[in-house]
Amino acid sequence: MALSERGARRVRLAIVFTAVALILGSALLIKETAYVFTAFMFLGPTLLFAAMVLLGWTILEELREKRVL
Repeated sequence: MALSERGARRVRLAIVFTAVALILGSALLIKETAYVFTAFMFLGPTLLFAAMVLLGWTILEELREKRVL
């Protein structure tokens, strides 16, 4: 049930992307400035989408490896 090294790296990267998006959201919640709002609006959804793609890629790779798909 262990992930391959590439799969583990993708999961770690997805976690980092999600954490950065959450930090941007928290910074926006604490103090709203034009710069933080702009960074959140451009980077937040992009980082979350990239994390979702990385997780989906890892799941599909694992399922193919186990010949489920």
